[in-house]
Amino acid sequence: GGVNMVQVRAPELERTAFFNLAAEVMESVGDDAVVIINNRVDVALAVDAGGVQLGERGPAVNAARRMGGDEWQIGRSVHSVEGAVKAQADQADFLLLGTLFETNSHPGQRGDGLDLVRQVGETVNLPIIGTGGINLERAREVMAAGAKGVAISSAILSADDPEQAAAELKQEIENA
Repeated sequence: GGVNMVQVRAPELERTAFFNLAAEVMESVGDDAVVIINNRVDVALAVDAGGVQLGERGPAVNAARRMGGDEWQIGRSVHSVEGAVKAQADQADFLLLGTLFETNSHPGQRGDGLDLVRQVGETVNLPIIGTGGINLERAREVMAAGAKGVAISSAILSADDPEQAAAELKQEIENA
């Protein structure tokens, strides 16, 4: 496969359905990638995930770390330099930065662009994962702007062959 981390995110699901989805993803992924759970520390603990992705106004990083332990990977979603500075002060392990480009999930909302990646990279010392509207062509640009990785959903999930799309994206990132 081409992915090294899978984020389980489904805010529309109620608690039991979200737990069941997370457990299914954990079983499907196995040891092939780290599974992180979006904003739900309780679910991450229950399914023995590798960490959590916390929203900008979500649970505190230190609280999640106390519950999940030092081995957990804890990301913080940020949308600005100020948010990145706060996430670093809170000791997040990485940043999920964006929305960088317009996406199908936010039509009409202009993305923040590559300048935000550069600005955050010059300001904080945390790995940046770019997100939002990233496809094969944009992945290299995001990496060149200073990101250490990219978070992608539509470009993989809507592909005719998602496994091949993920492998191509991974190759593109490794060549960046």
